[in-house]
Amino acid sequence: MKTALTVIVAIVVLVGVNAADAGNIVLTGHDNDFHWNFGANPGNSGAAGIALGAELAFVRAGSTSPTLPVLVIDTSANSGTLELGNAATGLLGAANVVVKAPSAITAADFNPAIYSAFAVASENTCGGCDLLATDVALITAQKTAIAAFLNAGGGILSLAGAADPLAYAYIPASATNAGGSPPSTGYVQTALGASLGLPAVNGNPTHNFFFEPGSGGFSAAYGVTERLLNATTGTPETAACVACTTAVLLAPEPGSLALLGIGLLGLAAAAWWRKRRTAG
Repeated sequence: MKTALTVIVAIVVLVGVNAADAGNIVLTGHDNDFHWNFGANPGNSGAAGIALGAELAFVRAGSTSPTLPVLVIDTSANSGTLELGNAATGLLGAANVVVKAPSAITAADFNPAIYSAFAVASENTCGGCDLLATDVALITAQKTAIAAFLNAGGGILSLAGAADPLAYAYIPASATNAGGSPPSTGYVQTALGASLGLPAVNGNPTHNFFFEPGSGGFSAAYGVTERLLNATTGTPETAACVACTTAVLLAPEPGSLALLGIGLLGLAAAAWWRKRRTAG
């Protein structure tokens, strides 16, 4: 029995281990990049600008060097406007932003000694946003480098994936896009959102929801910062992962660990009983 308990403790400790550093992630169905450039209230002081500024600050904060620039992955080739590039530069200043097109991205770009975080522009199925699904696939091709970047403290901001089910596939664990066509109002900040400084956004049409963390392939490591209509039971619109590593994102559910522990105890007990009967 002592052996089984030792194994269970080792497993729990292993699952709970984080890398020396860990990055912050924000995923949102809002196309705050588009609405910073266009709409009734564009710019830094509009709802989209306030939210985008908070999101950029949050994902940079997990870095060991949070003053390093943000890598913005964006292109104007599809919409005619460098929407996230313009917005990030307006919010952070040109010295704190480096913009690269998805076609120019390599593994070497995901370097925590160069960038505090990276941000990915919204997909054009939102209706006028910048990236194509093929652009996002080019980012996903760097998933291994992105995982290492996150584990070293690099942050990740992902804006609207709209109709693309693989919009967040470059995240080091499943970050499932539930799709949908959310309304433009009715969003409320959760208690977690308030504690992290991530506000709700109202007044702009949004473009996709997320599954509840721990369901639908969405990692339970995420917490919901913004919901539709109800702060505790509403559909998730924005989610964040604080101090994330691949180990945190891929960790088994507590219930799974409990079942594993019970199973190991059962095996150890059976072995002990067989040994006792043989000795007798």
